[in-house]
Amino acid sequence: MRRPFVWAVLALLAASCATDRYAKLETATPTLSPAQIAELQKTAKTPAELGIQMRVTESAANFAGVNVVEASENVTVPLVELPTDRPHETGGLYRAPVILATVNGKTDVRLVLDSGSNRNLFGYTLAHSLGIPTIAGLKPMTGFGIGGAVDNYGALVPTMQIGSVGLLKTVAIIGPDAQVLGVTRGSQVMLLGVNALRGLSYLTIDNVHGNVIFGARDPYLPDDTLPFMTTAPLQWVGELPAVEVSIDGRNPVACILDTGGDYGMLIPRLRAIELGYWKPGKKDPLSMSGGVGGASLATSYVIKEAKVGDATFTRISARTVVIGPEAAGGQVFLGNGELRGYRVTFDFKHQTLWLER
Repeated sequence: MRRPFVWAVLALLAASCATDRYAKLETATPTLSPAQIAELQKTAKTPAELGIQMRVTESAANFAGVNVVEASENVTVPLVELPTDRPHETGGLYRAPVILATVNGKTDVRLVLDSGSNRNLFGYTLAHSLGIPTIAGLKPMTGFGIGGAVDNYGALVPTMQIGSVGLLKTVAIIGPDAQVLGVTRGSQVMLLGVNALRGLSYLTIDNVHGNVIFGARDPYLPDDTLPFMTTAPLQWVGELPAVEVSIDGRNPVACILDTGGDYGMLIPRLRAIELGYWKPGKKDPLSMSGGVGGASLATSYVIKEAKVGDATFTRISARTVVIGPEAAGGQVFLGNGELRGYRVTFDFKHQTLWLER
């Protein structure tokens, strides 16, 4: 499969607390050390050495011959348990969809299937231990996130194996460890954006049964042992998967699906005002939203109801960033805090989202 890869960056959010919440806003932006940058430059390889083609413009780097998916049969792998604060609920053992893969010949590497990111991301420590080469001829790519911006370095993962599914020449970026540690709360992982898997027929994150299915070629068929099933047309917003969601009975709006985010919903300021959950100057309690570049302040509240197809989510823990940049320029996000209650299938072949439970 040949398709160009355009660099784009999405901030990842994770709730956190501090004794002095305002002081945390001044947390220094994470950076790679001069020694780490020198090591990345030392191991850099040219596009020709990596067997790919590259075209660089002022705003993007486009690649050909990358993100190759080789799959001849369906593969099912178990989810790694990362318990939530409600482990006895459906999907409560899987705070994020983490699986084990062989990356660049090293086994048991943790991958997070993160549909809320249009990038594949390593922290420096994991990338260095796996021998992931950076791509020579690229300047650092600035990732704009909550609290600031972080320089990341373009890289290529030569091989990645998940069962019999092979992901070859996968474009990725390498940055400070702080960008990924919040996802699993301390352990090194690679973030794998779902758009890197669009060469498959479908991807099922089955939080109900605790596994992930990589559909090679066959069309997706729902699990007829489960009593509930609904579908919704799948859209792509900045290479992120989205569906129409109706909040509190209002007209549907586009909503990005974020399997890598341990939260309920993110609501942008203008939408929160329209829904009546927040307004400027309102004296609501504030919490921290930490991200790649530091932190921002957010207000939290509970949304009464949201509907995707025939699936109804109720009493959803939501938040709105009141100081700091908003994710993806101000989009609605539905996080894994709600999605993990379902068997979630991204049917790439038919551009359909399936929710079952």
